[in-house]
Amino acid sequence: MLRQFELSEADREFLDATGLDWESVVDGADKLLFIHNHPLPPGYNVSTCTVALRIPPSYPDGQIDMAYYKPALHRTDQKPINNLSLVTIAGQPFQQWSRHRPPSNPWRPDVDCISTHLTFMTEWLKEEFRKR
Repeated sequence: MLRQFELSEADREFLDATGLDWESVVDGADKLLFIHNHPLPPGYNVSTCTVALRIPPSYPDGQIDMAYYKPALHRTDQKPINNLSLVTIAGQPFQQWSRHRPPSNPWRPDVDCISTHLTFMTEWLKEEFRKR
């Protein structure tokens, strides 16, 4: 697994504790975190995927935004998922989920981190099935 940039000790410990393979990759100006075989809630076309996060230069003060999935996710009930697009990340196709923190839940630099963003991301995935 590539470790091309350093994460904080707390972020590394969290990622290692998940038991999932992860990589920190520099691609041009982008710092990317890839988490492999990340489990998904039931109802999607796959049970695990690779999740990519763009780590901004200002992290942890600057927020992590959105998430990217490979392979592209689809609901098994064939209902559409809004605000998706295909993007290329480090030369690979990923599905971008355009989801952002609402004003009622802003990024808190002294609290939020990779762990809380992944929790927030998992809630997006579950919410897909509550709204329809």
